[in-house]
Parts: sequence; structure tokens; C-alpha cells
Amino acid sequence: MAGSLSLPRGVVRATSTIGVLLIVLLTRAYGKQRPFSVADDIAFAYFGDPFQDKAEPLTFSPNGRYFVVQTEQGRLDINRPESSLRVYSMVQIKSLLSHPEVSANLSPLWRFSRSTYKDGPVISQLRWLRDSSGFVFLAKAETGADRLFLADLRTRKIRPLTPENQRVTGFDIRDQNNFVYTALSPAIQEQINAETFSASVVGTDRRLASLLSPEATIHWHDRSEIWGVVAGKRIRVMDPQSHRALSIHWRGQMALALSPDNHTVLTALSVPMIPDTWPRLYPPPYSSDLHHIIPGEQNPDAFDGWFDVSRYVLIDLATNSIKALPLGPIGYEADWIGLPYTSWSSDGRFVAITNTFLDREAANAASVAARPCAVVVEISQLQASCLETVLGNKSNGEHEEGFRLVDGIMFDRDDDDRVTVKFTGAAGTRGSTVYVRSSNGAWKPDGASKNLTVDRPIRISIRQSLNDPPVLAATDPTSQTSRVIWDPNPWLKNIELGDVSVYKWKDDTGRVLLGGLFKPPHFDASKRYPLVIQTHGFSETAFIPSGVYPEGFAARELAAAGFLVLQVRGCPIRHTPEEGPCQVEAYDSAVTRLVSEGLADPGHVGIVGFSRTCYYALKAITIGKVHYEAASVTDGIDMGYLQYILSDKAYSPDMMSVIGAAPFADGLSQWLQRSPEFNMDKVTTPLLVVGVGQFGMLTEWEPYSTLWHLEKPVDLIVLKEGTHPLTNPAQRMVSQGSTVDWMRFWLLGEEDPDPAKRDQYARWSRLRQLSEQSHRQAGGQ
Repeated sequence: MAGSLSLPRGVVRATSTIGVLLIVLLTRAYGKQRPFSVADDIAFAYFGDPFQDKAEPLTFSPNGRYFVVQTEQGRLDINRPESSLRVYSMVQIKSLLSHPEVSANLSPLWRFSRSTYKDGPVISQLRWLRDSSGFVFLAKAETGADRLFLADLRTRKIRPLTPENQRVTGFDIRDQNNFVYTALSPAIQEQINAETFSASVVGTDRRLASLLSPEATIHWHDRSEIWGVVAGKRIRVMDPQSHRALSIHWRGQMALALSPDNHTVLTALSVPMIPDTWPRLYPPPYSSDLHHIIPGEQNPDAFDGWFDVSRYVLIDLATNSIKALPLGPIGYEADWIGLPYTSWSSDGRFVAITNTFLDREAANAASVAARPCAVVVEISQLQASCLETVLGNKSNGEHEEGFRLVDGIMFDRDDDDRVTVKFTGAAGTRGSTVYVRSSNGAWKPDGASKNLTVDRPIRISIRQSLNDPPVLAATDPTSQTSRVIWDPNPWLKNIELGDVSVYKWKDDTGRVLLGGLFKPPHFDASKRYPLVIQTHGFSETAFIPSGVYPEGFAARELAAAGFLVLQVRGCPIRHTPEEGPCQVEAYDSAVTRLVSEGLADPGHVGIVGFSRTCYYALKAITIGKVHYEAASVTDGIDMGYLQYILSDKAYSPDMMSVIGAAPFADGLSQWLQRSPEFNMDKVTTPLLVVGVGQFGMLTEWEPYSTLWHLEKPVDLIVLKEGTHPLTNPAQRMVSQGSTVDWMRFWLLGEEDPDPAKRDQYARWSRLRQLSEQSHRQAGGQ
């Protein structure tokens, strides 16, 4: 939607009217039920943002009286993603549960949608005001820049809180007149403008992408400025030494927390000089970990600070003075899992912080744990107390015993002596632990951890399963009355979806593996089906039509076309030379098992990779025991020599750990053996390569070009731009649609009759002739 975001009282914008109409017309054309298509996958409405984790499905007001439901879907009619918000009252919900005769499709108090940009989510980072009078969120403008907005629940109006010319990268808010936010530094755009008209630029220490297309990569930079609004007056925070705008990178942006008196900001800043002692004092969980703290200078004013070592500080908004807290660096930089979360006590005496080392320099290092903690700091005394230590994650995918990912921390609204630490357990369960401050100042856990889903008198949940699309539901735990409040995808009742089940098997080492088996509608157990292996994870509880990320993957679409699809969670090993072979063994053993059960046709098997699993798919077609009749890789890592050369020093250690060495001198022999690109001569599988963006095309060039030079069947499709994963409807249509077409062509010998695809099939027919010629030559030898 263009123009103002304000909505008059009582005016409700219809969501995806044209898109729903198209679905209805398609349903009528096919009859009672029709096959699931890529267009259906795009139109499907998710609760929250399950792929990028930028939007929560449910956000409750602090007083517990209201909650906001966010959904995300694509709209092919306008070629944009759409974010929709619906506000419900708990009074409504209680009334609904008390009157079973009332219609279950409950109308919200307020709803509105945004589709203002080509990529999504358009709305993100929704937070309620502390008095529950409204909520704020970031919304993308037509330029793609995020702007902070306030939605006033009383007036049903929406207004911007930040200027139109700023790109907001983080925020914290007390009320509409007192908040703090970060905005991308204007110096980035100034340099882009200057380079556009310059005869030359310095490329040293720059990413290649920023040199090839500076304007397109502005969102890759994270250097921002801090702005505060105190009593309605806007303040730009300045560096007390340089007297320029203070620079802040993504850890600090995420950690922003405004004090109750609105005068102090808790955040994290890059350390200008990393001491020589820090690698020893603040080690990673394991000596084999990729990321270690490296001593030396850092430039806090660099455009990119994604991998900077940071530590927590307090900034006075009135004086710009900066006070370091009695802590070491953030644990994230030393490979300790956990993002930065922060909270102030209501009296301003304490701050709570996640994943930070205690200061091991200011005390006897042996007396302080050499691992980060969730901590509480008493401001006046500058004294830090460790609530619980962070546990490590091994390269083989195993966690330390008792591992849990801390993903939130907050003081009790009514009691500053109570802090709640939120976490996600190793099995994906959500929970929390409350810590209580005793009379002697020590913080101790208050009983056992508890599950977060039982905290409210009325439970609001997203109810879904592998075969049941998600709906919004309410349950009264006392009466056990449960009702569906809203179904965002009622049109799916007219679709033949087929069945999905959890599938388990063992590899040759005895390791138990897991995935989701998507079966065609009207599945016949006595028939063998062509099989497609989809990689990159699997959820046992969520209804995800694509199987996983909506880029390259199209599980239900493929099942509708007559395929058996196995969505594989994969081998847990990472960052060692065993990573690739272990994944290949997982796929090989799955295919062997499905063939032995009489379900899969061994002569018609395909594989799809995306992101990191592009490497796995390429590894499978070079060293796997299974012959794949077709393969597809999209926008990913392939552990090739060209990708290593194109990567910066932050990413190259990962490739070195997987291959075992850098591709120089003696290490090159390991690349010749282990990198798929040096083994493409072994490939007999037709490969579809999909690159995203100018730089994405370049990183995907090596597997394509290698096979092209070897005169093997390979096709390259380049999406001129896009996110990772894709959110734009037209881009998804190409990406997911190409997977379906490619697998149908090679495994079933079928072609889509759409005249617009005539050139595609003419190109692929030539590849088929090339493939047949190659097989004949191989047979003659």
C-alpha cells in the first residue's frame, strides 16, 4: 500500500481479495478439489515469519488484555509479500469460549495489512507499549527502508515515529514520546553516491559484491547511528572523543534498552582495541571452533561490523558519556550460541543481559568461569552476578548436557527482585526459569523451569500439524473448552494435499535419521513412485507446504505431480571434513530404505539443495552411491574454489574446516579430493543451477561453468535480485516452479503445456540429447 499508514476508525482493509478470488476461480475450474500448485504455496498464509524469524505469530500486551496476530503470505496479483496484523481482546475470547453457539470465526478489534515493498516481511519487530495502549513495529517503505510506526489502539490510527529518510535498524521504546532507535549511517549512502561518479575506488578489504553493485548491497552494511527521543525531543548521540555520530553495529542494535527514566541507553559497542589477553581469557567452547577472539585493532566506524568483538556499555543521552559495564566481551564472538537480549529493572538499579562473559581481567581469572553467562548488573556498585552459564554446541551437532538456548531475559513488571530467563531446549521446547534476589543480594533460581504455554488463564495458540494447516485457537484450561478463532487459509479445503508422515531410518553407522515423507494424493502403497530428496531440515509439527524454505523446495507441489518427497533433517555433523560425506550417507541410506520398502523407484530419484545444502547435493551427485536422475541447487554454498576466493576472511574459515585446509600449497590436494567442483567429471546427473542476484550468480557460476565446459547437461537460471530465502512472489514462482518442471521433465518425462515455457523445454530437450549421448559414450567405453 502506498501513501499514509493511517486508517480511519472502523475502516478495515480487505486482505488479498484478488488473490482469494483467483484461488476460488481455479477451484471452480478444477472441480471440487484440485492439485496443490506453486501459486497456492505462495498464497498460503503463515503465522509469523517461520523462515527468517523476523516476526512473531502472537504478541501479547503487557497487561494481558490484548494480543496481536501476524500473518505472512505472497500476493501474485501485485507481486509483493503481504504482512497482516489482527488485534484481539481477551474479553472477546472469553466470551467466545463461554458461548459455544456463537460463530467461531471471531472478528478482530482491528486489522490492517501492508504490502509496500517487493520483499518481506514488510512488518517486523512488533512490540507493545508498556501501558498496553498500543504497539510499535517496523514497516518497509517502497525503498525497502524500515521505518518505526506506532499503532494507537484507542484511536485505531497509525503514525510514524521516525523520519522518512532514515533506515531504522533497531529500537526500544517506553512510550510515544520516549524511545531510542538506531538508523543506518548516512555515510554509507554518501560513499555509494561518491563512488558512482568516481573514476576509481579502493577495493582493498572490501567485499566483491560492494564493488560490483554498491547500491544493491546497502542492506549488507550494519554501521548505524543512535538516536533518542526524550520528552518528544530528538537527540543524536555523538562520540565524546571524535564529536561525530557514535557508530553502532548489529549486536548493539539488537541489545538496545532504554532506562526507566529515559536518560540512559544500555547497548553494546565494538571494542577499538582487542587486548592480547582476551583469546586466553575468553575462549570458545571447543578449541576446534571456527570463531576465536583475535587480538588487534578494530574500526568501530567501519561500514561492516558483523564480526566485531563487542562489549556492553551505558550511554548517557544528555552528556553522551559512555560507561563500560564490569563485563568481558559478548560470548557470540567467541562462538557461544545466543543473541544479545537486555532488560532494565523498573527502578533503574539493575540491568539483565544474556550471553556475556564476566570480567576476567578485573579479578583472579581462575575464580571466574571462562564461559559467558546470563547476568544481572547492579548499576551503582558496578557488580555483576551470573544467573546461569551458557552451554556449548559441538561440531557434530551434539549439545552439552542440559543445553538450552537463552532467547530472552526480563525483570518482573511488579517485582525488581525477580528476573525471568526464557529459553528453547535442545528438543525445541520453550520454557523459562525465574531467578529471585535474596536479602544478601544473591540471585537464585525460584524452583524448577516451567513451560511458557501454561502461564495464561486462556491459552492462545497456533494449532497445526504436518497434515493440518495452521489455525488460531483458544483453550480454557479449566473447562477444557477449545475453539478455533480464525482460519487464514480456508480455501485449502478445496485442495488435494496428500499425506505427510514422520519417517525414520538408520545410516550405515547406525545413526538414527529423520525426515518428512510427502505422499501424492490417492497414494497407492503397491506402486513405486519417483522420489525427490529435499534437504535443509524438517519440522515434525509445522504445516509447511514447501517442506522447508520456500526457495527451490516444493514438496507438496511435487507430491501433487506424482512424486514421493522426503524432506530430510540430515546428519548433525558440521564444520569438519565429515560434514559432506555424512549428509550423503543420510540420503543414500534413505533412498535404499524407501526402495527396499517398495515405495520408491530406484531409477527415478532427484535431489534439491538450497543455501548450505547446495554443497550436500553436489557432494551427493559426485560421491553418492545413488544415481540421481536430476538435481537442483539454489543460492548456496558449494565449497568450491571460486567461492573461497570470493569470500571474505569471516567466511573462509568455515570452508577451510569443511575441506580441511586452505586451497593453497599442500592444502590444495585436499580440495582436489573433497571439493565437488574438482570432481565434476564424475557427474552423470543433469543439474539445474539457480543464482540469486548479481553476486549470487557469480558464486553459483563454478558448478555451472564446470559442467558446461565438460559438455554435461546443466542449466543456469538467474534471478536478478532476491532475498535469502526468497519472499517475492514472482521470484518464488520461478524458483519453486523450476524445481517442479525440472523434476517432472527428467524423472517423469513430462512437460508443462504452458506456451510461455516453450523455450525452456526446447533448451532442456537439447540437454537430454546431450545426456543420452554422454551415456552412450560411457557405455561404449
